[in-house]
Amino acid sequence: MRRLDLAVVLIAVVSGAPLGAQETPSLLTLDAALRMARAGNPEFQRTANDLEVADNAVRSAWGGFLPSLNTSLSFNGSRSTTVTGEDDFGDPVESPEPLTSSRSSASQGISTQMTLFDGGTTLRNLQARRAAFAGVEAQIEAQAIQLDARVSREYFQAVRAVRNIALEEYLLASARDRLRRTEQLMRLAARNREDVLGARSDVAQAEQNVQRARGDADKARLTLATTLGMQPTTSITVDTVLPRVFDPADLDVTALVAGALGGSPVVRQRAAALSAANHSASAARGRRLPSLSASAGYNRGMSASGYGAFGEFNPGQNYGFSFGFGVSLPLFSRFQTSEVIAQANANATDAEYDLLAARLTVERDVRTAIIDLDNAYRSLQLAEEQVELNRERQELTQERYRLGGSDFTTLQNVIDRTAQAERQALEALFGLINARISLEEKLGHRLEG
Repeated sequence: MRRLDLAVVLIAVVSGAPLGAQETPSLLTLDAALRMARAGNPEFQRTANDLEVADNAVRSAWGGFLPSLNTSLSFNGSRSTTVTGEDDFGDPVESPEPLTSSRSSASQGISTQMTLFDGGTTLRNLQARRAAFAGVEAQIEAQAIQLDARVSREYFQAVRAVRNIALEEYLLASARDRLRRTEQLMRLAARNREDVLGARSDVAQAEQNVQRARGDADKARLTLATTLGMQPTTSITVDTVLPRVFDPADLDVTALVAGALGGSPVVRQRAAALSAANHSASAARGRRLPSLSASAGYNRGMSASGYGAFGEFNPGQNYGFSFGFGVSLPLFSRFQTSEVIAQANANATDAEYDLLAARLTVERDVRTAIIDLDNAYRSLQLAEEQVELNRERQELTQERYRLGGSDFTTLQNVIDRTAQAERQALEALFGLINARISLEEKLGHRLEG
């Protein structure tokens, strides 16, 4: 997925249109289904939270370069009563009457502090957060690709269900035609009642198959509507146009593998994780270096007998300004710094192995998907050949049956085999489509042309 495409996806996710707000087109195409799923699928919409959290983490890392600013405001009051005092020589004496006194004070201040040098830790943390953000982007892209594949499979499952209804209705019409012809032959005494009963049984079975196919189509529409983020009861009419069938031998396997490795969001996610781990390890090593900080502050205040200073927002009697510089050098941290550095280095090494494993997995998955696509294409060719052979055989058997040269049981077996071949051909066709979807999922983009 290109960066522009990802931005469009995230805008749709962040906008958060209500689930029932999507309008269903009169004829749902695959492209429309993919767009609706990215805008309405609840599971995919949750990914926007991850990106927002990662963005805030980057902003927080930028804050490490800025000074901190604090203000303070305080009011204090006190009241005390004493029964003793001191004479001129400092000796305690008892007062003839208790002495009560009260005092109050007000103070305001503002202070700032800034780290001038911390061994590069702040910079490395920022770079690590940026890499983590790129990893979240890649993760969202991977989830978008998985959603596309899921929608494509469910969409073509709905298309397959519609085509299966048409096939079963065609077989039902054929069974009814055979029943009509058998009844005509029985009236001419060319067939017996057993043949008629067998033909009626075939019609009943065909009607049951049509009913089952319609039920499967309804369930496929329910599943697709839920994935698109729509109400399951929404009426959906899918476009039954199928992708062009092509010979996988025409694919450039080397180019596909190279493109998958270069564009795989999983590989980019692992690469971002490696970059973040390396920056984190560098930040950990920076803890051995000295740090330099600066601070400054201004305060003012006042004190008074009684409670006159309490609540005073402009205490201008006393004021002062302070500033300072500090240097800190960690001499011994009880081996805690060494532990942090060792753990960070180990994480970076693990991330490097994860990246290598991801690249190997992507190449393996792409090559495996191409093999599966080739096998599915060969299976479709054989299934279509079986259909042609069985249709021709059925025509010849039906002709012999009408002329009395074949019995009904033989004709029924031939018809059953032809129907089974028709169903297997339909299964092989959508098996090829699913194999293509699996390859596109591994490549991260759809096969065009």
